Amino acid sequence: MFSRTLMKQTIKSNLSLLLIMTVLQGGMVALISALGQNVEATGIMFYRMLPSVFSAIYVIITGNKLIAAQIDKGTMAYVLSTSISRLKVAVTQAIFFLGSIFTMFFVSAGAHALVAKLTLETFTSNDLNMIINLNLGSFALALAFSGICLLGSCIFNLSKNATAFGGGIVGGFILIFFLPLFSKELRMFDNFTIVSLFDIDSITRGTSDYLWKVFVLIGIGIVTYVAGIRVFTKKDLPL
Repeated sequence: MFSRTLMKQTIKSNLSLLLIMTVLQGGMVALISALGQNVEATGIMFYRMLPSVFSAIYVIITGNKLIAAQIDKGTMAYVLSTSISRLKVAVTQAIFFLGSIFTMFFVSAGAHALVAKLTLETFTSNDLNMIINLNLGSFALALAFSGICLLGSCIFNLSKNATAFGGGIVGGFILIFFLPLFSKELRMFDNFTIVSLFDIDSITRGTSDYLWKVFVLIGIGIVTYVAGIRVFTKKDLPL
């Protein structure tokens, strides 16, 4: 179910982008917090927009590289010619995808908490819980995004088609979410994007309304990951 050799190769080929996006995301939240903004203000300023953009860029590029790009380039034929089964390939790539996204938000949460503790006059357990919940919501959204991109990568054999599928859906969701920023009359479009399931207002207010939405995002991620793995193990490959 898991290949260490393939995991090492996958980490090596995707590490640069992961480091760049992790440093950018962690650095931005640390910078905003260092300006003296409290945790709630940072949540509203930073988490409402930037994590979804950073994670979208990462999952669109990486999701394509994990499966479709390797089929397109012919390297998947070499991988499958060894003792590694299709199921092992798909599960290994999925584990890397999940682990890399978790790492991004674990670092962001740590950077935010550390800087807030050092710069704010008071840093309470409620502040820490808010940071954890903000990053949990961000992770759940990124998980859903990554599942969509992985599914596209498993469905299509051509890299351009997989990118169009994952990038089109994820990019479309983000674009629709940003429309109300330009006009309040466009707020109705919030109902057409899963980005709105990341309920920052509920988290910063300290209510539990956000929890069911987080579970919906996680559910989307699980379903798309499982569907992608199943499609890849069953479909015909141009090997």
